[in-house]
Amino acid sequence: MVVTRGAVAAVEGEGVVDLGGAAVWGLVRSARAEFPGRLVLVDVEEGAVVSGLGGVLESVVGSGLDEVAVRGGRLLAPRLVPAPASDPASASVPASVAGLGGGTVVVSGATGTLGRVVARHLVVVHGVRSLLLLSRSGEGAVGASGLRAELEGLGARVVFGAVDVADRGALAGVLEGARAEGRLVGVVHVAGVAWDGVLGEMGGERLERVLRPKVDGAWNLHELTRGDEVGVFVMYSSLAGLLGTAGQANYAAGNAFLDGLASWRRAAGLPAVSMVWGLWEESSGISGELGEVDLRRLSRMGLRALSSREGVGLFDAALGSGEPVVALTGVDVGVLRAGGEQAPALLRSLVGVRRGRS
Repeated sequence: MVVTRGAVAAVEGEGVVDLGGAAVWGLVRSARAEFPGRLVLVDVEEGAVVSGLGGVLESVVGSGLDEVAVRGGRLLAPRLVPAPASDPASASVPASVAGLGGGTVVVSGATGTLGRVVARHLVVVHGVRSLLLLSRSGEGAVGASGLRAELEGLGARVVFGAVDVADRGALAGVLEGARAEGRLVGVVHVAGVAWDGVLGEMGGERLERVLRPKVDGAWNLHELTRGDEVGVFVMYSSLAGLLGTAGQANYAAGNAFLDGLASWRRAAGLPAVSMVWGLWEESSGISGELGEVDLRRLSRMGLRALSSREGVGLFDAALGSGEPVVALTGVDVGVLRAGGEQAPALLRSLVGVRRGRS
């Protein structure tokens, strides 16, 4: 049993307190996928003394649940439920998004597959006219010149920044240069890498390499834009952090941290949404690491890949949802229903959804 304090937001109005603990939840979820039936996650309220929770923890063991938040003596288990605006066409975009055309939007991981998709969407749909596109290779990345030509042809001013977002000093310098040209109004943190391996063989180097762009990059962007008029702060997370994916404990930990940070920012009165993506049909540098066995397993879980068109529509739906953490994936409810008790516990609440894909 792994016990944390304030690592998850379990009730209305509650924010994550322990961001390190949030990352631990992602890591343990993946470890549980590798060692079924052996690990239980429990989150207690901040300040709770574990030695005084003997009876509560015994009840957790007796419940048969493998993830529990204890709040006011109640045992709460996480479940996904359909968002009220599940149809992207009916989603309302908040007023803060309307202001994106009045300044610069920063996109990290901008020269990767998903970074290019969202940069184009920001210009075409949201009227963004100034973009700071960050990646390790910057303008030297494959396809960067074509991306610049396309976006400038659509009327946007494009500046590339060759920077590791996990390098705080270097990132601060790039952002300061952007401020000299105008105010920063939005952040979309897409950067991330994968380096898969079972937990028993995952040393510090493998953890560090995957956590740096996700965790350090997000934290640096969070801290370095606190003084700006940022109305939109988006982080690209993954279902790996919520469901736990065997062989991806490091990646799951990084994404669970992003989910926690979104909750933390919202509780502090700052804009944030962690978009927890499933698979995209358009292969990215991360999804491309998944083999056929992994893809078949996800299919058996009832998860389906999203087209780019669906993805950008769900991007807008997530912005308009009002929630700090939103899961965005294709779902085959028929497969979930057929799986019964074998379906992942987090997804079982979706079997009442009538649409075959939501």
